[in-house]
Amino acid sequence: MNIYVQSRGDAPDDDYCWQPEVPYILKKNRINELIQSESPSVILARFDGALLLLVTGLESSERKDFQGRTIRNSVAWVGEDTESNEIKLRAIASCALRDELRENLRTEIDHAVTFGGDYGFQVNFDVLTHLAIEEVINVYNFPANLDKKLGKNSKQQRDELAYELEQHNLPRENAPLLVVTGIKSESTLIQAGVWRGLSNLVQAGGWKDPYKKSYPSEKTLANSHQEDQKNNNVILLILLLVGIAIAILLLFLVAETKLQSQPELKPTSQYISYRLNKLIILN
Repeated sequence: MNIYVQSRGDAPDDDYCWQPEVPYILKKNRINELIQSESPSVILARFDGALLLLVTGLESSERKDFQGRTIRNSVAWVGEDTESNEIKLRAIASCALRDELRENLRTEIDHAVTFGGDYGFQVNFDVLTHLAIEEVINVYNFPANLDKKLGKNSKQQRDELAYELEQHNLPRENAPLLVVTGIKSESTLIQAGVWRGLSNLVQAGGWKDPYKKSYPSEKTLANSHQEDQKNNNVILLILLLVGIAIAILLLFLVAETKLQSQPELKPTSQYISYRLNKLIILN
């Protein structure tokens, strides 16, 4: 198991850096894009036969930088994908998620990182190899629950997630399986294929499965069918009324056309002579 620590010294030039080097697995898989760097975060991942646990935002009790700001420590554990390594990383991750145990983990790591050395801080890696907090957690190997879920980053959700890590194996897929952070969008977690994700930006009262397509219930379908039928009846009635109105209009136009087409009756010369003679006789 390889261990990497990110911290800084107190001098202006001793900025944050990783010792002994930047973990290649972080760079290759762009892990930092999944977390809010300033927020305490936990990532548990499997990539290409390797397991990764990243715990960030562990504040030092006494060490501060040149501006008086509290220095934050981050630790990455990277090891071969074996059962024993998975058990170890699940135990540490569970401690990092539980508020009452995270403080103990923070203290142990803080004692292993001190000022000094070429980069402004030095690390006692022997202390980090065997953390006392690991002995507090009992880890079992029940089958993993493969359903993917996201939730809001709250104490209740973190405790539930910690319990699941203690009881169940991790899924076998290659992905950032677990991501717990501060401000990170739900869409970012979904695109990464996260198995369990907690973020302050996830809008949920508990756990939710954003990957599952939602289908309407039978009641919803029945109501929708009734509404469609009602709308269809209204449309048919309107069409019927329009048809009747058009028929009446056509009948009116036909009748008017017939009246206009009849020849105009004009008096003939014989009729006029007949009327004049009749008037003369009468007089």
